Amino acid sequence: MPLGFVKSLFRDVVDLLYPTTCAACDVFVDGAGPLCPKCADDLYKQENEPACPACAMPLGQHGDPCPYCEGKGEPNFERIVRLGVYSDPIRHLVYRMKYHGRWSLAEFFADRLIEQERVKALLTETDCLIPVPLHRWRQIGRGYNQADVLARRLSKQTGKDPCVAYPLVRVRNTEAQIRVRARSKREENLKQAFGLTDAAAIEGKHVVIVDDVMTTGATLQSVARTLKQGKPASLSAIVIAIADPKRRDFELM
Repeated sequence: MPLGFVKSLFRDVVDLLYPTTCAACDVFVDGAGPLCPKCADDLYKQENEPACPACAMPLGQHGDPCPYCEGKGEPNFERIVRLGVYSDPIRHLVYRMKYHGRWSLAEFFADRLIEQERVKALLTETDCLIPVPLHRWRQIGRGYNQADVLARRLSKQTGKDPCVAYPLVRVRNTEAQIRVRARSKREENLKQAFGLTDAAAIEGKHVVIVDDVMTTGATLQSVARTLKQGKPASLSAIVIAIADPKRRDFELM
């Protein structure tokens, strides 16, 4: 195991048990953490903002018709549920989770997700959780797959214990989606990026794909098209956040 990963692991365990600064804004935390009171309050507000029950896009008010999917949801998916929109404090937390070795934040997000009624409702109908896989070289470099950490924590926290399955592999080491701005290029970047290695693991099952952020949906759609070869009974998804449709954090052209 790389020494750098061991150091990161030790630091995250210490930070989780004895946090000294907010994981989102770096101010001093005098309490359990990992967030300061302001960031915790901001996250709580994000979690309770209205969202479309089919595609997870933000709504003006609870119960409003969805102007994005018109109630039809995303292609290939029965439901997509999320914690919030990709803005602070979620944005900073996701960045540190993915690129600064803060794997424990994936467990923190899972704990927050499992408190959401829409997530609980989806998991009661779930047979199988599938984390979006990283290419093996990227996972070796990072030391973990944040989607896998998230899925395993979600499974453990439900009590129902839907299995976490790994019927997918990432066969192409694609460029990180955050570096690909145009929608068309994001889709091209993920063409034939995944391969199905165990169709029997999902055949006839209600499958939920787990990922960190949905921007244009290109990753989820690529995964869904691959999984549908295995004939699951249904496909849904759980993500931490979706891209701000007002494009303050992503250029979705």
